[in-house]
Amino acid sequence: MRARQEHGLPVVVAGAGLAGLAAGAAAAQAGARVIILESGVVGGRARTEARDGFRFNHGPHALFRAGPGRRVLSRLGIKPAGHWPPLWGAQALIAGCPQRFPVAQAGLVAARVAAARPARWAGASAAEWIESLRLRGDAAMLAEAGVRLTTYVADLGRLPASLAITQMRTAVRGVSYLDRGWEQLTLALQARAAADGAQIRQHAQVEHVAGKPGAWEVHTGSEVISAAAVVVAVGRPAAAGRLLPPQPAWQNLGPPVTAACLDLGLRHPGTRFVLGIDDPLYLSPHAPPGDLAPPGCGLVHVMRYGATSAKGDREQLWTLATAVGVRRADVIVERFLPRMEVVTCLPAPRQGLAERPPVVLPLSPGLFLAGDWVGPEGWLSDGSLASGERAGLLAAEAVCISGAATATSRSRRREACPRADVLLRRPGCTRRRQPTGQADAADMFTRGISPATPRSRVEKPAVAPSAWPQGAASEVRDE
Repeated sequence: MRARQEHGLPVVVAGAGLAGLAAGAAAAQAGARVIILESGVVGGRARTEARDGFRFNHGPHALFRAGPGRRVLSRLGIKPAGHWPPLWGAQALIAGCPQRFPVAQAGLVAARVAAARPARWAGASAAEWIESLRLRGDAAMLAEAGVRLTTYVADLGRLPASLAITQMRTAVRGVSYLDRGWEQLTLALQARAAADGAQIRQHAQVEHVAGKPGAWEVHTGSEVISAAAVVVAVGRPAAAGRLLPPQPAWQNLGPPVTAACLDLGLRHPGTRFVLGIDDPLYLSPHAPPGDLAPPGCGLVHVMRYGATSAKGDREQLWTLATAVGVRRADVIVERFLPRMEVVTCLPAPRQGLAERPPVVLPLSPGLFLAGDWVGPEGWLSDGSLASGERAGLLAAEAVCISGAATATSRSRRREACPRADVLLRRPGCTRRRQPTGQADAADMFTRGISPATPRSRVEKPAVAPSAWPQGAASEVRDE
């Protein structure tokens, strides 16, 4: 095994899913030298599989137009191309029968969601919040269906109410079905990172991280890479913990969110959107409108929130597809995902997103985490992109601090981090204030504030009021 020694220590990112690619792109954009290591194939759960001209995501994907993930992509100069979901003529599945969508009840639910404030429901479950709305009949079940739709969570007693409200309020701004699948995002993030000089190495598995702050060592099967900072974005908490030098004491982060998904490539389009009201079911045509199928064909995702048994779930999904007019003779390509992991960890209501592991490892300066289970912002893929960007910028700052510590002139300190100072002061790249209230340069950075910038001039991201729309839309997820 050889040690890799190069001029100027880089940021090393372990993992090239959405979180790792976002971290690498953000760090490279900030001026750091970046190496992204992926044990398998780039993309993680955001990969797109091509079969007979159809392009299948890992289950139904959509990107929140007003979510934190979209803002991360915008700051990286990425503009996803996609289409609105086909909600015209949407139907509700009640007692196994597709029916007209209950527009009046949907409007009532939307009004209650618009009046709700997530912070007021901290510590409560989504089930408790819905019960407090005192909705009757179909309206109560419709509220539950809306929560499932926007969070992918079937167990509403386990879901934080604040998260459910936030997701439903964000959904009013709409979602996009991405053309060519979510591979569009992974390719764009790779191109963004590479354009700023990042290296991406596939089939390079990180075995562990050793060393000390400012001189970390990333051990792979073939080399040891010295790094000023390391971002661990390898997926599950257990996998991340095995790589880190001090094993983190993460406890009770919550179970994974799962779904069973039946993906169908059809000979013709025309299927309508259907949302299960009294059952945790979903069916949506993703092509058209999305560019995911050959001309004249259609692509449909049928899903059950919360996987149970492979045989039973598959039969139930086929029953739904048949109920809306899909015949087996119409199917060109069929793929079944019996237990798709949608989100790595579902925090308990008393914890919420605020109690997820932070991006910064407090006992290991220069080591950072990213993933859909990390940080206080974002759910599903929004969490991956938000934590990835934050970890990348913090890692770039660590390189800056490391370079400045050894620099002997002001010009060389600037060279250590050429663009980070500008990027780290952007609106949207903020963090909650440290309890001590201390404001040295590093603390200022983690809040997105330059020590030279007056507090009165620091911009805050605007938050627009919203409510759940009178319809339904598939939501974003995957790492």
